[in-house]
Amino acid sequence: MEKEYNRNGGLTLVPLPGFIDLAAQIKELIEKLTGPKRHPTKVDIAIPEFGERASGEPYVRLSKDHIVDHDCVVITSGPGTYKMLVQLQLALAYLVGRRAGRIAAVTNYLPLTRSDKDEGEYELALISMIINLIESAASGKLDRIIAVDLHAAQEVTVGSKPGFITEVSLVRPILQKVITDIKTADRDAKICILFPDEGSQKRFEAAVEKTLKQFNLEATFICGQKRRASSHASKTIGISGDLASIKDAYVIGLDDEIATGGTNDSIARIIKNMHGAKAYYAATVHGVLCGNAPIILANPECGIDCIYVTDTIPVKTRTELEPLIQSGRLIVVPWAEELAEIIYRHHWGESIRSIR
Repeated sequence: MEKEYNRNGGLTLVPLPGFIDLAAQIKELIEKLTGPKRHPTKVDIAIPEFGERASGEPYVRLSKDHIVDHDCVVITSGPGTYKMLVQLQLALAYLVGRRAGRIAAVTNYLPLTRSDKDEGEYELALISMIINLIESAASGKLDRIIAVDLHAAQEVTVGSKPGFITEVSLVRPILQKVITDIKTADRDAKICILFPDEGSQKRFEAAVEKTLKQFNLEATFICGQKRRASSHASKTIGISGDLASIKDAYVIGLDDEIATGGTNDSIARIIKNMHGAKAYYAATVHGVLCGNAPIILANPECGIDCIYVTDTIPVKTRTELEPLIQSGRLIVVPWAEELAEIIYRHHWGESIRSIR
């Protein structure tokens, strides 16, 4: 009979607020995994309770049940708000205090992922400091942080040791969904892939090639030329590549995240009005969708026909986005199955970077 536990103990999921339902899904998916090389894996869930005392100071409640000598995986996500960061640090400190066997954190969207460089005279890059604070909260016992599609490739080097931040990618699953939907609606659709900049093209091209091969599909490629004033503002000043191929094509704008949607809207209008694209679909891993995003994307004159995002950042619980979902302009691609596989492989010491 296959062993049910490994040297790190039993597997326990520790969901932070907003991720309890996801943890329940992950538990069910992992416990159903079968196959000749699969270990039967029982999964426990330990839910920390966060609150504030009358003075406004925080407290946490978390018993030792399913924590002592267990392999504990905290599930949360950015954006790295004050509340999210403090809750994560408190949870990690409690796991150390409750004698967890091993501790990891799945942060989905890495906190302060866009603060990877100094910005002018007054703003310093914060991501290194934030990761140091997270490590310190776990008293050096945090084994790794698992994050999805980092904003910049160099962010894997942040942390105390190589491999501390482990990046996984959901570019293929979201691109698969977009292409499937396009081909279902129009079997003879001509597809053109738009990369936001040269850096993204280099990072995504292997995943794109694998996906196109899977569909036995040929596509053309164009690349945006982006001018970024800061991490908060950018402007696409042009596009390059096979521009003639845009006419009558379904253009898929592939990116790691979408914030307000303003840049996507602008490029979509150019692609359609100046180059004759049939449609523009935004395929982005992280749906930050902040600020004026609900207004920009709901505008009938918005150039984006459809926005695809994963739920690395919870979407369906955000009421301001519900009209976009109901109208079909915003499509959420769940990643629970990928996350279950990631956590299973982490638990059993298997490679997670090779997923998809």
